[in-house]
Amino acid sequence: MQPTDLRVVKTLKQIDQALLTCLAEAPFEKVTVEQLCRAALINRSTFYKYYTSKYDLMEQYLQRALDGFRRQVDVAFVNATPETIHNLLYQKNFENTLKFLHRHKAEYTLLWSIPLEENVFGRMVDLVHDAILETLPAGREGPDPYADLYARLFASDMMTLVRWWFRYEDRITARDVQDIMCKNMKQGMFRTFRERMRGPGAPGL
Repeated sequence: MQPTDLRVVKTLKQIDQALLTCLAEAPFEKVTVEQLCRAALINRSTFYKYYTSKYDLMEQYLQRALDGFRRQVDVAFVNATPETIHNLLYQKNFENTLKFLHRHKAEYTLLWSIPLEENVFGRMVDLVHDAILETLPAGREGPDPYADLYARLFASDMMTLVRWWFRYEDRITARDVQDIMCKNMKQGMFRTFRERMRGPGAPGL
């Protein structure tokens, strides 16, 4: 259940931000509750009002981060055909997902880069994979093996594309990312790669 008291919401956000601040400075194993409280500008009794330990905080924080991503990811465009992939509906769906990811760029890139018990990037790939399978028809014996493979490849492609965008954002725009994804869907990854490397219409495609 989400807290509704604005003071509680503010305090929990302060604790979340304190966790990210501390993780950017030291491995989680070395982060203490005292450091978290100082960074959040709260006392220990306030911290323990909401969490039993720093491990409880980390577990709940990661769950919230992944749940937020799961609710926002939209994979409706996997149902598009090469002829319809450029339709505004599919582009808007993917654009909204990109906007959400970009708003949380600092948070996600940190979680992807630090050693944690849970592989956050891998879990996000899994969530995209699961969302894709949910949009595809399943047989009586469960998901088709090829559908499972397609979902895994597509999810890895999508999340790797996002991580690459974050790394080169000074040169790559969200529109570039949308264009690459659409072309991957329309003509395949290999042809899209060759076009990007050689330019449209280059020989040998």
